Amino acid sequence: MAVSPLGISDEGAPGPRLGRWRRPVLLALAVLALAVIALGAAALIPSGGGSGTKRFSVAAVARHGSITNRGPASITKVFGSNIPAKQYGTQVALREKGVNANGQFISDLSPLAPSQFNGPIASYRTYAERWAARLAAALPALRGALAGGNRPASERAWAVAFSDYLHLGAVYGLLPGTLDAQIDGMPHMLPGNGPGSQFSGLHRIEYGLWTGASPRSLVPWVTRLERDAVTLQSVLPSVAITPLDYATRAHEILEDAQRDFLSGTDVQWSGAGVLATAAGLAATQEVIGTLTPLLQGRDNTLGEVQSTLPQLQAALDRIRAAHHGTYPSLDELTTSQRELLDGTMTVALTALADVPGTLETTELPVIPKIPSKP
Repeated sequence: MAVSPLGISDEGAPGPRLGRWRRPVLLALAVLALAVIALGAAALIPSGGGSGTKRFSVAAVARHGSITNRGPASITKVFGSNIPAKQYGTQVALREKGVNANGQFISDLSPLAPSQFNGPIASYRTYAERWAARLAAALPALRGALAGGNRPASERAWAVAFSDYLHLGAVYGLLPGTLDAQIDGMPHMLPGNGPGSQFSGLHRIEYGLWTGASPRSLVPWVTRLERDAVTLQSVLPSVAITPLDYATRAHEILEDAQRDFLSGTDVQWSGAGVLATAAGLAATQEVIGTLTPLLQGRDNTLGEVQSTLPQLQAALDRIRAAHHGTYPSLDELTTSQRELLDGTMTVALTALADVPGTLETTELPVIPKIPSKP
């Protein structure tokens, strides 16, 4: 194959001379391209002249107090006070961790002022007075049914009066003397065939009705109960209820219902544990309703309570509907109904258990440190 003087073969392929020049030419073009890029970048960089202004490749920040930045150098006090900002921030951070400056456990919520409970307690007192009046109004019907010897009607009238009293809820343990025991107490002893002479009130009538006593023989107990109901109405306006008592009742009313009524302990003759639990739930909902303004914004306690109490109410409504609009006795509950009631009660109590701590009016007590060994 012949090669032309220009170094191109007869077939049009490059000859050996062009192969020797090709690499130097490409290298030169690459160097030229880099130079052009460098010149362009340099054009974008501001010049470094005058008054010490620095290129943006080195951060140029205006000094505090300059025309560019007129803000203060630092904030040393909490706005509107003389509290050092650093100290305040440290205290907030510690409180969120549940400890104080000494590393001791405290609540992460600021204590409430006791006076903040005045409104809720006053509202509940009005509610309790209304139910006390309903109890007094229900007793004549009970007395009339007993006097007429009508056992079924007497049992229904007793259930109404029993539920009315349990709707008071938060006043238990706060009534003067033995008034609560006189109205709703259980027997102190059961010698021989029946309760002792100290046993009176609603449960004394319950005992007689469900153990075969003549309804007429129970009339004197209703007469005595009517007098106690009048006393109850007269003392309720002056019953002292402390913030601690009231916040604790939000949990204890249903806790007592679970222990005393769903177990059958305090309704061992009638078995009216479901009815009693429904009344306790109504009282609890009233307490929570009055405490809602205090619970708002303090953890998620209110949200938990407001989501679980309706579940328990729905369970009670479902059971009542399944028994033709009346609350069944504990023995009449089906297995699934009992499981539903026990489960929703447990969930509600778990949520309510946080209410007293959420409404604390004092700091948690300081727990002394264990002294170091000598």
